Amino acid sequence: MRVYLFCCEKTENGGGIYSCELTESGLLERTEFFPCDRPMYAAKCDKGLCVLLRQPFADSQNSGYFFIDKDLKNPSEIKDAKGLVACHLAVDKQDTYIVNYISGNIVKNGEKVAQRHGKSVNLARQTAPHTHFVAQTPDGYLAVCDLGTDTLAIYDKDLRLVSEAKVPSGYGIRHLTFSKDGKYIYAVSELVPAVNIFKYEKGKAEIFDSVKIDCKNEKASGAAIRLSDDGKFLYVSVREENAICVFAAEGEKLTFLQTADCGGDSPRDFDIIGNYALVTNEFSGGAVVFKLNCGLIGEVVGRFSCAHPLCVVKY
Repeated sequence: MRVYLFCCEKTENGGGIYSCELTESGLLERTEFFPCDRPMYAAKCDKGLCVLLRQPFADSQNSGYFFIDKDLKNPSEIKDAKGLVACHLAVDKQDTYIVNYISGNIVKNGEKVAQRHGKSVNLARQTAPHTHFVAQTPDGYLAVCDLGTDTLAIYDKDLRLVSEAKVPSGYGIRHLTFSKDGKYIYAVSELVPAVNIFKYEKGKAEIFDSVKIDCKNEKASGAAIRLSDDGKFLYVSVREENAICVFAAEGEKLTFLQTADCGGDSPRDFDIIGNYALVTNEFSGGAVVFKLNCGLIGEVVGRFSCAHPLCVVKY
């Protein structure tokens, strides 16, 4: 299995993209490296990869994005993301959708912009909209997480707002994943670590429950959320707590199973790849591979050193 690690550092300090092979024994073996300045996030696409860069322009603070093939060759020109601190994206054939965290907007193809408005109760983090995630829904819409307004917003592909649903005030919705049947959305909140469960149908989400994650660290911060390939296990990473939490997922019902050490400091992103969990620990500088045992996080089987990894993409 080929995986990519995106290291958000200045180029001269090791910033760039690593292509690795995840072996059958769980080791990460480097195959290619493409240096670039502070890649934030990336997604698979027909061209290979679409990559967000935090601030690539000399005359602007805007973020940018570019395409590169899966062998990390032939990069395209960098296009303007039309906002500050692009942090997530989705690619649908010829269309690229980007959310800019500071600007609180959604941008289609670096041209069309949908600006969000509003705020919430956390005066340090929620005085403005902060779009943090965008993904295609199973039925052809876009799901957007707005941390600044505690809102899960559904848009059509032309960035027309279709519906909105709220998590509890101050929770700060961050990332989401769909159940295998597409009927439920599981969304992690950052400011109050929790899994927020929505029922979903035809472009409309309805909040069903919010399951708080039991954390010992008062600064604990929800980060990424993933579902196992069979849809039976839900995984959430929690920064400061430095943990991966595991739940059994049965539609609207979640059952807590495990809290496991993430193997480093600040698990910004991770993914489930077959019988392994690959975690990118931002501040301890590296990726850690865990063996999965009946869905639970098991022993460490591999490590890979790199600077400030923010994102992992499996291919």
